[in-house]
Formats: sequence, C-alpha cells, structure tokens
Amino acid sequence: MSNTNARSGVATSRQSEPGDARPSAPVEPTVRRGRRVHRVVRLVCTDLDGTLLDSAGAIRKRTLSTLAEAGRAEVAVVGVTGRPVRDTLDLARRYGLTGPVVCSNGAVTVDAASGRLLDCRGFRPGDAARILRAVRDAVPGVALGVDSVSGLRLETSFVRLVPNDWRHTALEGVSAPGDGDPVVKILAAHPMLLVDELAAVIGSVVDGGTVITRSTGDFLELSAPGVDKGAALRSLAERSGLPLEHTAAVGDMPNDIPMLRAAGLAAAVANAHEDTLRAADIVLPSNDDEGVAALIRLVLPRVAAVEAGRV
Repeated sequence: MSNTNARSGVATSRQSEPGDARPSAPVEPTVRRGRRVHRVVRLVCTDLDGTLLDSAGAIRKRTLSTLAEAGRAEVAVVGVTGRPVRDTLDLARRYGLTGPVVCSNGAVTVDAASGRLLDCRGFRPGDAARILRAVRDAVPGVALGVDSVSGLRLETSFVRLVPNDWRHTALEGVSAPGDGDPVVKILAAHPMLLVDELAAVIGSVVDGGTVITRSTGDFLELSAPGVDKGAALRSLAERSGLPLEHTAAVGDMPNDIPMLRAAGLAAAVANAHEDTLRAADIVLPSNDDEGVAALIRLVLPRVAAVEAGRV
C-alpha cells in the first residue's frame, strides 16, 4: 500500500478529520532481547485497526508522509486487515492509498485503486452453510454474520452486541449466499459467553481445519482452512519474488500473530494484546504514537545503505 498524496475507543473532545490529531513526538522501537532483526526489508504488511489507524480510526499525517517515503524507496507497505472488502476500499480511497490490500483476515486481496479482485480464498461451496447450522445448533443465542466478496451481512442481534460502522446489510438471520459469491469469513458473538468460551464451543463442532481467531474482544472470526494473515503475507512475498527474510509485519491482535510468525521481522505496537506482544521481535510505539511510521523509518535507512553499497 502506498500513498499517492504526499479504532478503538479513546474519547476526543471534538470530531476530528482524517489525520487531524495532536502531533506526537517520535518514539523509538524497542528490540526484544535475543530476537532477530534483519537488515533489508522490501515488504511491510500492516494491520489497520489498532495498528496503522489511530484510536479515532484515522491515519495521522506523519504516517502518511512516511508511507509516501516508503513508496519512493520501493518498499511496499500493504494493509492486511480483518475488515471486509467494501469497508477496506472506502478507507483506502479516503487516504489515496494504492496497490494491493488484503481483507477478511487474508481471504481476499483487491487492488485499492480499482477494486479489482486479485485473489479469493473462501469456504468451499456448502461448507459455510454447514458451519452456520452447526454453530446455531451448538450455541443457543449465538449472533452471526457472513462476510462474502459482495458484502457483509450481519444479524440484527450481532449488531446490537457489536455496534459498528462497517458497511453491511442487517438481517434477522443470515445464510450463505450462492456459489457465485463465496463466503470468506463467518462472524460469531454471544450475549453471555466470553470469546474464549465461545471459541471452545465452536471449535468442538466445526471442522478441525477451520481457522478461529479474533481481532477484538467482542466476537470471533472463522475462516476457511489455510486462510490467515500469515498465508497472505507469504503469498504477497512469493508474487514479488521476495524471500520471507526481507519482509516485516506489524499488528496488535491475535489474528495478526500468523502474519508476525511468517515475516522476517515481527513487530507489535505497544497497545497490542499480550499474545501478540510475545510474538514480536520488536515493540513499536502505540498506534496513537504512529508505531507503523516508526517501523518504516527503522527499515528505510537499511534499504538506502544497501543500495549505496551496490553503486
């Protein structure tokens, strides 16, 4: 993800515009003792909410400037998010971002500028319907959602449990759409069960290959076997002809951990979940202190030094 022009619950005293937030002084990353830090990074995969975006859901101006600097240095920065396609494209166009973006926890890759579908790895026909039936039978009161290439469908009970501003269609009940519109993610929430409790019940009734993760503490996300952010990073690196040691990843929640484990350099923002922090080689400033910008600044001088050595 490059920039052609240059969420998470903190209250503010006024409505802010994109990137209109108090400037923060640069804070340096902390390298975890004994962890690996590679010299050359050509691909940076970043989560969006809680990572690239600040607590108001915006990309701050210094981060936008750093994204543009990465583009000039031919370091690709790609957003890899749990957000559905339409919501992700809205965000990308809001900031003039170009290049590929990966949506739905690695299931769908689209071109940010055109919206063209580049890759889709959803559930096989019939599997999503079977999972929905199994979860409803096993968990009375569960609230569900279905994310497909064409859009996000959420049960009204899900919206009550998980208020959101995602573009979606609200329904009394959701089902898997036709085969021409593959389901790429299933969402589940419950009014009484914690997400870990819900995960244990759902995990006992779905196929063992189904990927169960979460990007918040409010609901679970189910993906098809083999689909996660780590697989997405590996696919992006392969398309670019890059060895994994020349990649970096940054995130904040458990659904980011496969991406961190796949990357040559694993980073977490300071506000990350404790499991994500443990998976990181370096801990960056928080999303509100523009941690992704700090990561890019960390790798850019290394790129410049290598290129100078080739002259």
